Amino acid sequence: MTKPEIGITISFQRHAALGETWDRVYAEALELAAEADRLGIRSIWVSEHHGEEDGYCPSPVVAGAALSHAAPNCLISQGIAIAPLYGHPLRLAEDLAVLDNLSGGRAQIGLGQGYRPEEFAAYGWNYKRRTRSFDETLDILNLAWTGERFDYDGDIHKVEGGLLRPAPVRPGKPPLWLGAAAPVSRARAIRHRAGLLIAPLIELEHAARQFADYDATSEAEGAGLLPHALMREIMIGDSFEEAVEAHSDALDLVYRQQYAPSRTGLTRKDPETGERIPLTLDDPYYLSREFMSARWFVGAPEQVADGINQWQQRFGLQHLIWQPKPPGLPLDRAVRSLERMAKEVMPRLA
Repeated sequence: MTKPEIGITISFQRHAALGETWDRVYAEALELAAEADRLGIRSIWVSEHHGEEDGYCPSPVVAGAALSHAAPNCLISQGIAIAPLYGHPLRLAEDLAVLDNLSGGRAQIGLGQGYRPEEFAAYGWNYKRRTRSFDETLDILNLAWTGERFDYDGDIHKVEGGLLRPAPVRPGKPPLWLGAAAPVSRARAIRHRAGLLIAPLIELEHAARQFADYDATSEAEGAGLLPHALMREIMIGDSFEEAVEAHSDALDLVYRQQYAPSRTGLTRKDPETGERIPLTLDDPYYLSREFMSARWFVGAPEQVADGINQWQQRFGLQHLIWQPKPPGLPLDRAVRSLERMAKEVMPRLA
């Protein structure tokens, strides 16, 4: 078992109540990427949503092109891009190929099918057909990355004499990662020999079960062991309390608005009945120390490293991804977190 590679994610959200502007957010993201590159961070992932008041990045491939120049040694990934909203899959393949060439072959592909109906409504897309569109997108991407002309006749997407140019820097497609929480989604990822990407709100115990199922199924189907990536909140401070306090503005924006339980479908176990019940904003458990400890790594560097090491034994994790600068956190504090990760946490990883 090897140490997990550490990557960062950037969402480009602004905290308007604290005076952040979108142009400042983008400029500071490039500065942060340069610092991450300097400190030996392995990858940068850009997430995607649409129509959000905080400006959550709607275009991770375009943002990735700028980040590839700010961080010339980092892999550039989407974590994740909402594949059905890109229109025709061949256009998505072309955008990714341009990113791959601009970055000198450092592009990775991270895709999902989306889960917010309002985003599809804004694009005039039929939300109920997103799974079919996603499957056809993956089919077309696989054909496009061969570098040969191809035809495709799907229910939604069709191609006549398609040819992907420019070709990727290295023969074959860049590494593929899929967001896959449900068993059917994990089965899709295995069919496409993709890495499994798990989001920050899933409990670590549940993530362990998902990884174990993924490993067992991929082995049974002859795919071998496929890569894992775990996205987590990591808050580094002098103590648990100090770390949470420093991130309080970001936590309110991200987890009481952007990822409020009503938008994510979060549940918790009822202590009296043992049944899963919907989690609400006013539930004392939500964003409590118990809630965070079941999902995230928070505290002094040695606490964070101990937590990662504990779960590394369960996961056999190759990649751990975190957001050092959530909206509202000052850039200097985010850079300090990066430095503490590189100098005080990463050397302690087993």
